Amino acid sequence: MSGASSDPANEPNEQIEPVLASDGPAAATPLDFSGASPDDFAGSAELSEEAQEAAELSDALCAQITPLSFGDRVFLFQSEAEAWRYAVETMRRHHRIVGRPKRRRLIVCVGASDGAAGLPPGLEADGDVVLLQTDDPGALATEIDSRTAGMLIAPVRTKSGFEIVPGGQLARLRETADEYGLVLAYDESSCGFGRSGMLWAHEWTGVTPDVMVALHRPAKASPLAALVVTQRLARGAPGHPPLVDRSTLVSGRALMDMLAAPGFLERVQNRGWRLEDRLTELFYKRRGAFTALSGIGLMQGLACPGEAEPMRALLAERGLLTRAMGSFLGLFPPLTVEEGEIDAAVSIIDAVCARETQ
Repeated sequence: MSGASSDPANEPNEQIEPVLASDGPAAATPLDFSGASPDDFAGSAELSEEAQEAAELSDALCAQITPLSFGDRVFLFQSEAEAWRYAVETMRRHHRIVGRPKRRRLIVCVGASDGAAGLPPGLEADGDVVLLQTDDPGALATEIDSRTAGMLIAPVRTKSGFEIVPGGQLARLRETADEYGLVLAYDESSCGFGRSGMLWAHEWTGVTPDVMVALHRPAKASPLAALVVTQRLARGAPGHPPLVDRSTLVSGRALMDMLAAPGFLERVQNRGWRLEDRLTELFYKRRGAFTALSGIGLMQGLACPGEAEPMRALLAERGLLTRAMGSFLGLFPPLTVEEGEIDAAVSIIDAVCARETQ
């Protein structure tokens, strides 16, 4: 993880040649560090005709994910919204089964930075889901009552800012959940499936949840949302969800094959460290352009003095796709990014900063 501040003291991508920083037009093939269209792995899965039947593929993919997670059951969905609605209903049914039918409220801990981003998709119209726009333990304790079913937090917040939630805070939430008999849920829609350098971002802290939603966005298929739950919670599952599109399942299986391959996550960590090191050099070289640097694995963010959107637009003109998250410029390269592509991306940012200071 990085924490520099301004305080003094699809299968692997088609090979992209390093882009040299210049004032010329953008490269024909842009470097996509936006995280918007992660790798499409569908082409690397060679499955028999029978195995490509949707039900069998779904079962096989769940069987791949389960032993590599904290959970005992995995459910797959075609969208993140479907996964969250199913997850919340599972929590509520769990409480009904154990004799606590009034427990329906879900506290979504978004902190101050992500507060404006709203609720997870699919939960906007749920009157029993509430936002907590602070991380103060006292405020959380005040919010918990006899109707509270659980708490939800993203280990890495990326909606309207960029923040890595400290392990100590996750540990306090785990203790609170255990003390009050609540469900602890993690939102790993942005940081799961290897993005942090571990298969799941919460693994860096050692604090496990009861429920988790992670999202895979293949470039040539519909999104795949995986809901992971413990056996205790799985008893409340409201039936089997609809089958996911076959092409999405094929891509998901290929992704898991790659993530489980010996040495692959180590490679992701190494690429993450290189990206962090190069951005740290840039940060100290261009102190006027950025006010902070934060990141983990292949999720890195540079804080701009104002909104990051103008910088994002300038970089897109030069052939580098990034993500504007409030004041943070997010860099989310594909898991298969090469060192030369990292160096090229940082060179483009450096060139844009130099031009803006002229």
